[in-house]
Parts: sequence; structure tokens; C-alpha cells
Amino acid sequence: MSFTEILYSSKNHVATIVLNRPEKLNAWTATMEAEVRQAVLRAAGDDDIRMIVLTGAGRGFCAGADMSLLSGLAAKPQSEPPRIDGAEQAVGVGRAEFHRKYAWLLSVPKPVLAAINGHAVGLGFVIPLYCDLRVAAASARFNVIFSRRGLVAEYGMAWLLPRIVGLAHATDLMLTSRTIDAAEAARIGLVTRLFPDENFPEAVQGWAEEIATSLSPRSLRAIKRQIWNAQLQTFAEAYDSSLEAMSASLVSEDFQEGVRHHVENRAPRFSGR
Repeated sequence: MSFTEILYSSKNHVATIVLNRPEKLNAWTATMEAEVRQAVLRAAGDDDIRMIVLTGAGRGFCAGADMSLLSGLAAKPQSEPPRIDGAEQAVGVGRAEFHRKYAWLLSVPKPVLAAINGHAVGLGFVIPLYCDLRVAAASARFNVIFSRRGLVAEYGMAWLLPRIVGLAHATDLMLTSRTIDAAEAARIGLVTRLFPDENFPEAVQGWAEEIATSLSPRSLRAIKRQIWNAQLQTFAEAYDSSLEAMSASLVSEDFQEGVRHHVENRAPRFSGR
């Protein structure tokens, strides 16, 4: 499988997808979108892969939609809003509500980590929201930007961002379209870890490998499903489904190994089953 606008590699149970248009700060195109989806599907279907990392080449993570695409939309008189096909085929498990454009990342049955190496703007701000974990380089910058382009909070951001950073911070970021640095992003919970610019890819790889090798892949799949399904469940539904999931985990191979490696005081050898 060959790609033109991304790079794909895997090492020690971690698949890394790199947005690879550094001369354009990895501005998003239809080709890039299709290739990212293909790469994620490839990683999701590979039993050796337990973590998926999405990052950017060069100075930027993603500068948003390529301006040539936006210019094309602006140049065409619109008698009605352009129709965007948001439906996406599910790639894993989860509620049907998440089987939409970009939200389909929530149905991927493996944790997806956004490693934000530089500027994350517009659509480049939205996509990491649909990843399960977000880390950033110390020099990274973030901007919703939509109100500066005459646009709106796209692709469910008004639902998702407040759940990540809280309503007050989300309102501030979406209404003002101001740029924030990595330190503020960490303070408000937009990212959970900061790594130095120097050796950022290596630091991210090391942390991803730690998750992939020391934790149960089966547990990671199940907990990801619980987290995102619970956003649309009542407390009672989330509680009851957790009991069902716990019953299933108690007869799994990973539970047996989880107990065994602790008793034997050794590194785990989880099978993911």
C-alpha cells in the first residue's frame, strides 16, 4: 500500500501515521483524508498493532484545510449550503452516532494518539479532538480559527470540545479564535502531556510503546468503547454495561495474564484476548 501525502510505519506494536506536506504545514486535502483513513484501517486490522499515533512532518501538525479548497468553495455562489457527506463506515465498535466524518476515529478499536508537533489550526484543531489522547511539543500552537474565516464550529466541535476542556474554555477558544500555546493547552486539558521539541518523535514513540507493551490491549479496546459510548448513555446504562464488560473480562486471557505477571513479578505478555 503506497501513500503520497502521508507516511506510515510501525514499530513495537505502535503504528505511526505522519501527515506529510511539510511545505504546506500539512494542510488537509481530500487525498490526505483518504490516505489517513486507509492507514488507520490498516493499523486497526493488524493484530500486531496496539496503538496508533497521528502526527505531522516538519514545523506543523496541520494548518487546516488547504486554502485552495476553501477558495474554491468561496468562489462558487451557493444557492444552498454545500452538502457534506458525513456518514462514515464504522471501522470498529461503538455507537452509530460516531460513524460520521472524523468522528469515525472514535469507533477505531485501538487507542489513537494525536502527537501535535507544531501548529494545529482549524481542521487541524478538530481532528485531534477525535483522538483518544493528545500530547504536544513545547512549541506547538493551537487556533480554532473558524470565526476568522466566516465559518462555524465544524464537525461536532461544539459538542466535543466542551467535554474535553470545559464549557468556559471551549467558548473562549471558539468565539475568539485566539492562538494558545502548548503550555495553555496543557493547563486547560486540551493536551495531557508536553514533550520538548528536541527528540519529540522519539519521546512520543517511547510513551506509546509503554502503553502498547505494558497494558492489556483487550482492556484498552473495552475502556475506549466504554468512554465514548458513555457520552450518550444515562448513568444507569453506563453502569449496567460496565457490569457486562467486567463479567466478560474476568474470563479473558488478558485477565489471567494480568494476575499472573503481577504474582510472578515479571513484565506482562498480554495476548489481547
